[in-house]
Amino acid sequence: MKQFIKYLSLAAFFSLTFVVNPTAKAESMDFAQLIVADDVAPEERLAKKIELTTDALKKADERVVEMRTKLEAIKFEDETPELELRNKLIERADQYSVFYNEKLVALAAVQTIEEVDLLIDAVIVYREGIYATGAKEILEFVLVYSYTPSVLVLADERMENILKDVTRLEGLELIEPSTFVSGTDEAKIILQKAHDLQTQAATLLMENYVASLLIAPEIQPLELEATPVEVAPVIPGVTPRALAEQSLAKVKKLYELFIETGSKVGETLGIN
Repeated sequence: MKQFIKYLSLAAFFSLTFVVNPTAKAESMDFAQLIVADDVAPEERLAKKIELTTDALKKADERVVEMRTKLEAIKFEDETPELELRNKLIERADQYSVFYNEKLVALAAVQTIEEVDLLIDAVIVYREGIYATGAKEILEFVLVYSYTPSVLVLADERMENILKDVTRLEGLELIEPSTFVSGTDEAKIILQKAHDLQTQAATLLMENYVASLLIAPEIQPLELEATPVEVAPVIPGVTPRALAEQSLAKVKKLYELFIETGSKVGETLGIN
């Protein structure tokens, strides 16, 4: 019984915490806000502006390194589209790091506020264009292939342990057999839906990747005609991220059901 209560306590904790996913941590670094007051000496103002910009560039690069580390931690079999896409995203992250470090080097050579402002403007243009789109794709990939699967593994373990504890309590005749069948059956259905949504997210992500390859510049129209590839149509409004987040929402609902079931068990045993 203590084991069952322990799992329910964990369920309560995770129902509140695990819904924060990688994509929720927005790239909020705002280089446009790197403003230094005008009421200081020009030399001091320049030094402060360089200091703030340096810190911002370093933090931006740290986030890129974090993304790369998460990508490298995701393992796939050799010669698979998933591995190919992961490696391309790693290369993209490397390019972001190169950009930020080049700007750090350039920043060390500036001598005026105007030069710093020009450098910042270049960083803003880069982040709003190239970086924003690419980082979003990387975070989506991590969400679909790392974060959500890890949450599902944990949910599977919790489900298995709770089912074992319910069976054990029934065997000890502490609760009537089949008392919680409806609750556990519902939990199984919710968990399966969560898995299905995760599978759909991964499938759609790879379909989108294949579709992007078909329109790549290096592929000639004649080659496409000679070797047609069928790509499933993308449903408007449905994205891999949206499907993965729906999967996480199902798991959150599952933990809420675990808590509800635990409360009912407690009432049955007279321990609430």
